[in-house]
Order: sequence, then structure tokens, then C-alpha cells
Amino acid sequence: MKCEKPENVRVSALTISSDRSDSGKTTISLGLMNALSKSVKVSPFKAGPDFIDPMYHKIATGGESVNLDLWLMGKKGVKRSFNKYSTNSNVSIIEGVMGFYDGMNGRYSTWELSQILNTPVILVIDCSKNSTTSSAVVTGLKKFKRNNIKGVIFNNVASDNHYRDCTRNLPEGVVPLGWIPHDSSLSVGSRHLGLLTPDIKSKEFVKAAGQIVSERIDLDRILDITNVEIPKENIDRKRSKKSGKAALALDNAFLFYYKENIEYLRGMFDLEFFSPLADDIVNDPSFIYLGGGYPEIFADKLEGNNKTKNWIRKEADKGTPILGECGGLMYLSSDLKTDKDHSMVGIFDVNISMSSKLTIGYTELKARQATLISNTGSKIKGHEFHKSKVDDINEKRVFTNLRGKGLGDGSDGVYYNNVLALYSHIMFPGLGKFIAQTNI
Repeated sequence: MKCEKPENVRVSALTISSDRSDSGKTTISLGLMNALSKSVKVSPFKAGPDFIDPMYHKIATGGESVNLDLWLMGKKGVKRSFNKYSTNSNVSIIEGVMGFYDGMNGRYSTWELSQILNTPVILVIDCSKNSTTSSAVVTGLKKFKRNNIKGVIFNNVASDNHYRDCTRNLPEGVVPLGWIPHDSSLSVGSRHLGLLTPDIKSKEFVKAAGQIVSERIDLDRILDITNVEIPKENIDRKRSKKSGKAALALDNAFLFYYKENIEYLRGMFDLEFFSPLADDIVNDPSFIYLGGGYPEIFADKLEGNNKTKNWIRKEADKGTPILGECGGLMYLSSDLKTDKDHSMVGIFDVNISMSSKLTIGYTELKARQATLISNTGSKIKGHEFHKSKVDDINEKRVFTNLRGKGLGDGSDGVYYNNVLALYSHIMFPGLGKFIAQTNI
């Protein structure tokens, strides 16, 4: 039987990338999103597994940002999500990750993502310590592999003369789109897990970035660059009939969730959000989800909120499916040590303390037994990002780390009575098995 060629759909989209991290890519991406949102509807996307950049994207555009991660989602998953969330907007902007060609073992880079989605690429190049050499950097990126690089924005430029020097000898087909002057206020601050989560000053920062981009960048030319065609993917998934209610922790301690995971749950359950910081409970949940975040910052409050802790323990003993990722693992453990020891929910006999060492990277897990998200022998791809470590553990581990640190001993995941807690963050749509197949 002859396979029909997939129908193409025309969208306006672009990818923002750079030669490296810390080039101003995030600031300029936010500025472009915000500036264009004043006249057209913008759909924001983030390459890779980052949780915090999408929070800023929402401030810039007013819409939810979607992660596009080839390791976690695969080629089909990335295409499906991009189709799903880009077709109802005027322009889609994908903020890249690291340098253009950087990834894992030569794969999963912003370059590969832009090739799969056929998006034009605009580079952000930091000129703070060079001038004409910036064009040589662009030339190298352009010639390194077949790509869709169409334009360049120069950042941290001192003057019009400096900008002219930066644009000398740009490769054919790459146009200069403007420049941003050095401004120390146009920088997203950092904290111990990367960027600062948005606060009351973030709107002012994003507004300022949008204003300077509007003044100095050729937005009309950028919109001319963005028209592309991509294969139309089937975005309809067969969903189980809704079965009860999912309780999702959402506050300043638990706030790291992928939009696709929330939408996946929304297709299976009625969603109800709760706050462990407010000592909330949800009556009769069919599933409880505790995502990542900063429980260490709010350890005193979490320790004292016994109503939520007792409720979670009660649901665990009943066999209610519960998933805790990273910060959720820390909360479900028995003890969390910051400057002092804090008693947590205590479902698992695990003691965790904060560390000065950042654990970051992709993970791959092989299931030693069946769990909420796996059958025995299943392989699951994830991502870990934390500054904590396991000091003591008296629980059976349920995953072997084929890649990544996990609990620190080559394993990840502890399991009790339908409760799973692990360091890895995972994407639900790509799982072969999920909570729909458990006894709920």
C-alpha cells in the first residue's frame, strides 16, 4: 500500500539561538516575544527541558510556553506539540538552548530541532569583547552544517560604528537585524538552580526588553523571515475516559511542570490544584502529582503544615497513585536538611540534604519492576536538575540509571503502594504505561 505524503501546513515561526550560553539569548527572546505580542498573537516555545524560561515567556506573551525536547519527546512528539500549539497564533518563537550545535553526543541540539521543524534561525551574538570577529563567528556557524540561519542580532554593542564593524563580511544569506546596547539592567538574574523564578520585578524587566527590541530591531524584516512550511502531524490522541480527579501541587515550593504533562492529565482527570504551603488538601483524589521546585526554601513552612502531610500519608496508605518528581521526592522523604533538619511527609525512609554541587543532565532509567509509569524492563527518558543529595536511604530502588546520577548510587526511584518518587523529571505523553493502567 502506498503511503500518502503528509499534508504541509504553513506557519510563521523562528528559532532564536547563539554560539553559546550567556549571550543574551533569553533577554532578546523575551524582548522579541513581548514586542511582537503588541501587534500579533505569539506562541512561545522553549528548546530543551528548562522550567523557568517558560515562566518568563508567559509574562512576555500572556500565553503558556511549551517545551520542545527531542530527548524527552522524540521527533514525533516534538512535531506533534509544535503543530498543536503553533497553528492558532500569528507567529511562534522558539528560544534555543546553549549554543546552536550543542547537545548530547552531537544530538538533541537547537540545530537539530530547527531542522526537524524547518524553522528559520536568528542568531544572538555577544559583541562585548570583539567587533568584526563576530561576523567570523556567524560565518563559522553558517558553514559548519546545513542550516536555516537567516539573520543575526548583535548584543552588547557600544555604538553605531561598533555595530557596523560587527556586521562586516557576514556570510551570504544572513542579514543583520539590529543591535542591543550594553545595559546591566537587561539581564535575567541567576540563583542556585539557574535563572531566578519570576517575581514582582519580572514584568518590568520583560517590558523593558520589549521596548528596546521594538526600538532597535527590525521587526518587520523578522516577520518576513518567519514564513515556513512544516509537515502536518496528527495531534489527536486516544484518551482514556476521565476517571476521577487529579490533585496537582502548585505554589512557590512546587512549580516545575511541563505544559504537556498538565494537558495530558487534563485529558484523563478533572484537575484540582492545591498548595502544600497553604496546608491544602483535595478530597477523594484519584492521583496526586508533586512536581519540582524549591521545597528547601520553604522547608520550615512545609514541615509545620501537618494537614497536608497527614492527608498525603493517608492517601498513600489507601493506595492512591502519587508521583513525586525531584522536589516532590524531597517532600515525600522523611528528612530534608538545609541549615537544620526538617521533617517531611515521611512516606519514604530517605534523608536528603542540600549540596553545593549542581546535578544536571538527561537521564535514562530501566525499570526493575512495574510502577505507575513503567513495566518491568521499560526504559524511560528524563531530566535531572537539583542541588541536593541523598545522605541515607533504606528503601528498595525501582530504576537502574543507564544515564544520569539519580539517587547517587546508580539507581533512581523509590516505590510504596502506588507511590513513586524519583529525581528525574519525565514527560507523560511518551510513556508506554501511565497511571491510566493502574488500579484507580
